[in-house]
Amino acid sequence: MAVELQDWTARLREEYLADFIPSGGAAVKIAIAPPEWAGFVLDTLAHEAREHGFRVAKIDAAQTRVHMIDQIFYAAARQVDWDASVERWLRTLLQRNGLSVAADQPLENLDAIAAANGRSRTDLIAEIHRLISNSLAQNYSLTRDFRTALIMLCWGRLNPQNVAPSDADVVKQWLLGERCSLATLKRMQIYSRIGRHNARILLASMAAWLHDAGASGLTLLLNLNAALTSTPAPENLVRYTRNTILDVYEVLRQFIDDTDETTHLLLGVAAGPGLLDDPKRSVDNYTALKLRIMDDVRDEERANPLNTMVRLGTENGISNMAPSGADTGLACATGRIGG
Repeated sequence: MAVELQDWTARLREEYLADFIPSGGAAVKIAIAPPEWAGFVLDTLAHEAREHGFRVAKIDAAQTRVHMIDQIFYAAARQVDWDASVERWLRTLLQRNGLSVAADQPLENLDAIAAANGRSRTDLIAEIHRLISNSLAQNYSLTRDFRTALIMLCWGRLNPQNVAPSDADVVKQWLLGERCSLATLKRMQIYSRIGRHNARILLASMAAWLHDAGASGLTLLLNLNAALTSTPAPENLVRYTRNTILDVYEVLRQFIDDTDETTHLLLGVAAGPGLLDDPKRSVDNYTALKLRIMDDVRDEERANPLNTMVRLGTENGISNMAPSGADTGLACATGRIGG
């Protein structure tokens, strides 16, 4: 049985985007729809998320190796405006602690901020250092390496270094999966690159951080269609074997299992019917995920739009909502979020 897209998005808006996720919850929602409608489905969900103050990151399995959680983290991190998020968090921190900073006052002008607050530059720097340390170093909802990275980004925003690359630049390279100086990272007490062993907890930290920086949370939108076809389009950068599709299912299974430990994160997935019907690539080949998304008890006459996985109807549920001439392909966002 199918669920109409209007009904599905309305339920997600009311039950998740409006309160549950901003209040600290996490959820995984999978929509089964024809592959040509994946872009429209995810764009509709992205619109709802942005309307509720979420930062949105779109990831296409055709461009990103979604069977590797570290690649998902990097793809999401590249869509975050780290400078804008850090600046917004810093301004809120300073104002909350009685330090006046005009909206048009550059944060790096510490002399002007000190004068406006009747403090010496030395005293102001010491106070800001204490505030940052107390707020981040002791925020145990964020993993240790992520806390260290944010502290360096904060200081890079307040007191830019006249070297290239600066410590803040190296931290951004580390977050984005780019080549960076391991010696500089070790000096900052970041001792390992981001990989499969730590990317999941770092992604959870990023969602929590975006909430702390003023957003409702992070909505991560994943188009799985490229992984579900045995004849990928020629332009696809990533090809998936039967073994790697099992790794994709393991990634989704771990997202579902981690919802109780994750905050401020909604994972929305669009997948074609092959997720259920393809004998070689369907979820039937990975029981651990199938048991988590299929309902053993269900109504015989109507589908539940709050299920982890729903089938979206193509007649009333999608087609009637699509604007004339709409581009139904999912274009991975190249702009930044968080600004």
